[in-house]
Amino acid sequence: MNDSVSEVLSEKELLLELETLDAVQVGRRKASGLSYYIPNKHQLRAHQSDARMVLVCGANRIGKSTLGAVELAMHLTRKYPDWWSKKRRFYRPIKAIVVCDAMQKIEKVIEPKLFEYIPMSYIQDIKRITGHYLNRVTCKDGSTIDFLSSEQDQMSFEGANWDFYWGDEPQRKRQFDGIMRGLVDTQGFTVLTFTPLVE
Repeated sequence: MNDSVSEVLSEKELLLELETLDAVQVGRRKASGLSYYIPNKHQLRAHQSDARMVLVCGANRIGKSTLGAVELAMHLTRKYPDWWSKKRRFYRPIKAIVVCDAMQKIEKVIEPKLFEYIPMSYIQDIKRITGHYLNRVTCKDGSTIDFLSSEQDQMSFEGANWDFYWGDEPQRKRQFDGIMRGLVDTQGFTVLTFTPLVE
């Protein structure tokens, strides 16, 4: 009887220790998500590309949105792994834009992905628009990320200069052209990620 009681106690102690270790790991991932990122073969190929515009078009669940979030997080923090393309690195604060097909997708997909890889300690300010959707994230070094969706007015896509553009799902041609004009002066980089459902 005593043996079974001590067995139960040691199992409880082990479970408690396991829960504690799990909490520590979750905390570390939140503080430094990029340290835990291991790209799959599609992601690695895209990250290593020297192209100014990288397109990752494929099936659901191959890691397209994760790739976009990691690309942005790497450029913001400038903590590049050795295998990252030398031609597609920044050495200064950047102005980034993230565009997807609907504001709701920014809330449900983009925001959780980004904050999985961008440490909260790196962020100075978060601005939101009506509906609680992300509008702008300002980092402590002066880098910014603006968020737009295809639902917004054409003029929202005009007149600004960008260093990096992540387009998650296709945009209307005029909106896309506006963003491309904004990348000209800076010779900015583009990452496009989407699943071709209706295109």
